[in-house]
Amino acid sequence: MPEILFLAPYSDIAQVARKVCQGSNDVTISVSRMDAAVELARKAEKIGYHVLITRGVTFSKLHNAGLDLPLVEVSIGGYDIVRAYFEAKKMGRRVGIVDVEEVVNNLDLDAFTETVEDKLVKYICHNDLEDISKGVQHLREQGVEVVMGKVAMANEAGRQGMKSVVISSGMDSVRRAIEEARRVNFVRKQEMKKAEQFKAILEFSYDGIIALDKEGKITVFNKASETISGWKAEDAIGKYITHVIPNAGCQRLLSSGQVEIAEFMEIGGTKVLANRVPILVDNKIEGVVTTFQQIERLQKLEGKVRRKLAERGLAAKYHFRDILGSSEALMNAKDLAKEYAGVDSTVLIHGATGSGKEMFAHAIHNASKRKNEPFVAINCAALPESLLESELFGYVEGAFTGARKGGKAGVFEMAHQGTLFLDEVGEMSPMLQARLLRVIEQGEVMRLGDSSIIPVNIRLIAATHRELRKMVEGNAFREDLYFRLNVLSLKIPPLRVRDKDILLIAYRFLNEFCSRRGKIMGKFAPAAEKCLLDHAWPGNLRELRNAMERLAMRPWVDEITSQEIANVLFMDEGAISVEKRPAAPIPQNPVNKMFSFAPLPASGEKVMIQLEKQVILQILEEVGGSKTEAARRLGISRTTLWRKLQE
Repeated sequence: MPEILFLAPYSDIAQVARKVCQGSNDVTISVSRMDAAVELARKAEKIGYHVLITRGVTFSKLHNAGLDLPLVEVSIGGYDIVRAYFEAKKMGRRVGIVDVEEVVNNLDLDAFTETVEDKLVKYICHNDLEDISKGVQHLREQGVEVVMGKVAMANEAGRQGMKSVVISSGMDSVRRAIEEARRVNFVRKQEMKKAEQFKAILEFSYDGIIALDKEGKITVFNKASETISGWKAEDAIGKYITHVIPNAGCQRLLSSGQVEIAEFMEIGGTKVLANRVPILVDNKIEGVVTTFQQIERLQKLEGKVRRKLAERGLAAKYHFRDILGSSEALMNAKDLAKEYAGVDSTVLIHGATGSGKEMFAHAIHNASKRKNEPFVAINCAALPESLLESELFGYVEGAFTGARKGGKAGVFEMAHQGTLFLDEVGEMSPMLQARLLRVIEQGEVMRLGDSSIIPVNIRLIAATHRELRKMVEGNAFREDLYFRLNVLSLKIPPLRVRDKDILLIAYRFLNEFCSRRGKIMGKFAPAAEKCLLDHAWPGNLRELRNAMERLAMRPWVDEITSQEIANVLFMDEGAISVEKRPAAPIPQNPVNKMFSFAPLPASGEKVMIQLEKQVILQILEEVGGSKTEAARRLGISRTTLWRKLQE
């Protein structure tokens, strides 16, 4: 569709315009003038034209009509006047010109009249009919026979009984006008594009944006500002900022001109972070732009960014339905844990190694109001103190040798708005205990090598297999930190007291490993079930899982015997065999088949400690000191083995 409308006051100029526009389709040419041209221009504005071209009195009419479309005037050059003069001389002896100042001054009349040796009478008028009439009358009184001017001047000369010549715009003038209209159209479209972009930025920005003029009156007030302040834009625009937001602080900038960044303030009961920037034109303050963001939303966005930047799992994997078993001890623990999930207090989970403390932590998070936020877990016993500190609190670039470029967020930052699970918290050094206590109390963390404070909002769950109360009494654990952690206490029952849960879980693990190997799962013989139930399971779920993984590697037809259970529990020589072992009663102390022990102390607890020590040392000797292989054969984690060796 054409975007430029050429309103030619008469047909001759329309013909010239058609010649200039030949071969292009961006200009519509129509013969129309005066009030008729104004009506046509209004219609053109509604149907999508961008620029109008016309000349003379019609241009003045359109200019005063209040149209939003830009106007381009077809100018009259000196050559056009000269051409009209020689045509007028053919019609009469004395010639005069009536037109606006811009037209009359396009020709140096003094030099022209000297050249042609003729006196050209002139009258400068406005483009209104009354003044044009006065001008023509003035020329008639001066003895002028032929009047030069635009169509309106020529028509008035005819009414007063005088001859006339219309000063017509030549091809060059028309071409210049059309080229100027195309340039204006291009610039206008660019400005419209920028205006739409600016509008989209304003309306769809989550930040409140307010602009003021140099008097402090609001000129821009976007939707986010409406939401935060409670004011409608139509009510706010034009009012002083102090009336709409009394504590906005923008008045200072109108006098100081100083930029203000990250200022805390409150708008309509909402806490925001505000930035204020003066608008300077020729080093003079012409206004102020202020933007503000809701602090709560910033915290949520920060949490999302932290989660995306994290390199390891930030989602809880387990729910309460994944914790298998129906024993009374387990059901009591699950019921209590579900209650804890409904509140936001810190939980301290007690339980032996491998009893499922982390599964309970996952389940509590997934049943809490923070379930859609990150879940971050870290084992405090698995890392040396220096590395654990950087993992907990993060660090900035250059904080220490080997620090990652750009720094690294700690687990407290990554868990923002979610849950942080600190496993084996009893293994933490006194120095880290002090830092942990401060984070819990203040709700803020400081990265290593940094001086800035980062606020964090987390739900903390800690777990330990140790008796923290006894550690406090022995000055091995801070008492104030213990009370901070032990707000809600949850005891996870060991596997040995969970009755027939053992068989249910054993079948689940065995099915998992048999499926991986494409094997049909066998069924435990009654004696094998008794063997599983009678075993003490010092390694709890982890030991049971490892035992079932080993069992899945053994061949059997349909029934799993007690001898096979004994083999995988105590790992005697040749346990993994191609031939199916004959069923045999489980020895009263299968471990004694493998090792000989020194005399044991009389105390039952000391007996167990001494027995455990000798088993661990013997296994280490057999595997050549490999802690990984020893931990696998013992059915415990490498971390637990390392801790036991330290003890």
